[in-house]
Amino acid sequence: MKQEEKNRKSREHILEHAFEEFAQRGYFGASVNTICAAGKISKGLLYHYYADKDTLYLACVERCFQELTAALSALLDAETVTPDQYFDARLVFFAQHPLHQRLFCDTVVNPPSHLCQALAGCRASFDALNETMLTAILEKQTLAEGLGIPDAIAQLRIFEDCVSSYLKSAGQEAQQAEQHNQLCRRTFQTMLYGLIARP
Repeated sequence: MKQEEKNRKSREHILEHAFEEFAQRGYFGASVNTICAAGKISKGLLYHYYADKDTLYLACVERCFQELTAALSALLDAETVTPDQYFDARLVFFAQHPLHQRLFCDTVVNPPSHLCQALAGCRASFDALNETMLTAILEKQTLAEGLGIPDAIAQLRIFEDCVSSYLKSAGQEAQQAEQHNQLCRRTFQTMLYGLIARP
């Protein structure tokens, strides 16, 4: 086996066990020792490929958002997307990938504060997709007087942050995918249709 392929397999093996640990326990509960024990990985090998716990966590989060974004991009068409289609696509992905759902929720609801800037980079493509889909949805509607699409999207993001804060305070970071998605769907629709002008 070539060294390059051996390195790839070693990194993948570490990432697989780290992904499960961070998904199950969150950043704060996860342990490098547990990752090493579960995967029969020496600490020396782990630290050869990943400088520390933070680097490993960010690699897992980046993979989570990349794979979620790729799946949503394949399922959704900005020309025809509706709010229900968007949330249904998320629910389908999370039902098929429960560890991704848990890591996604933990990252959104309970991020380690010292990694917030790096986490924003990990989810940049996901946020860009969301903005594309939100813009497509809002362009099909008549917004309230004086409200433009950028302002509407900014308000929706504030509302999303409020939902995340609620989930954190309620201790629901790791709830089931369907429960989490239904709450997001309901709150999004409430906010969205509050932005649309009435006839």
